[in-house]
Amino acid sequence: MKLVSFTINDSQRVGVLVSEGVFDYSAYSQGRITDMKTLLSTDGEMEKLSHCPKVVDYTLDQISLLPVVTNPGTIWCAGMNTHTHYKEAADRMHLKELPKKPVLFLRSSQTLVASNDYLEKPALEPMFDYEGEIALIIGKAARNVTVEDALSYVAGYSCFNDASARQYQINSNQITAGKNAFRSGGFGPCLATPDEVSLDTMKMECRVNGNIVQSLTLDDLIFSFAELISYISEFTWLMPGDVIVTGSPEGIGALREPQILLNEGDSVEVEVTDIGVLVNPIKEQTLPCAAP
Repeated sequence: MKLVSFTINDSQRVGVLVSEGVFDYSAYSQGRITDMKTLLSTDGEMEKLSHCPKVVDYTLDQISLLPVVTNPGTIWCAGMNTHTHYKEAADRMHLKELPKKPVLFLRSSQTLVASNDYLEKPALEPMFDYEGEIALIIGKAARNVTVEDALSYVAGYSCFNDASARQYQINSNQITAGKNAFRSGGFGPCLATPDEVSLDTMKMECRVNGNIVQSLTLDDLIFSFAELISYISEFTWLMPGDVIVTGSPEGIGALREPQILLNEGDSVEVEVTDIGVLVNPIKEQTLPCAAP
């Protein structure tokens, strides 16, 4: 199944993509399940969803997509987690050897933006950048899980754009500011359940204004999906609806010559095999700005 979070008539819903439309599971559940995190957290609900009849309740142009999980407990991001990106950054960052354990940072849910919605370039940021990635969505509570069992805790996979405010990032030896600009995390268009995808052939491609800027196959990852899940579960709980963003390959804009940096009017697409295409246009922050 391909699951989506969406709004219709200002009401938040969760549903299934079917035949160029959406089946509204929130309506089918009589309002018990209105968001993806609740769907994944409620015992037996995914089983009910898999067996219920699915008809088109809305066409895609009738709904507005939301980030796949609108209220994740934690968004874990793996930094420098591909061989190609590590290599392109090594000289500039004086890196000596591959990390022995995953390098992690957190994103706020305030950064999340749905497919077809815009990413916001901060007004004072001269180096707004893209990072195409693959996201894992956790489906059941995980603690101290083995690498061998780790993928059984995944509810599904999605596309992610870990857009980065590079000047804020390099202004500190901590990357929190650069990775948490408001509306900088594209997440969507859907959650593809494990039966929908093949990890053997999975590929991510990132495009800026239609031009390919990044390509990833899973053998580029330094720490695999399963290793990331297992490692995080060593020191904390992973809970249903938590997200793990797994790493970006070479080709980021700031390290290119000449650089490719994002400005208003640009568009970024992140496509992952068997999942779909995440599309985010870029807008400049308008000053003064109102509270969200």
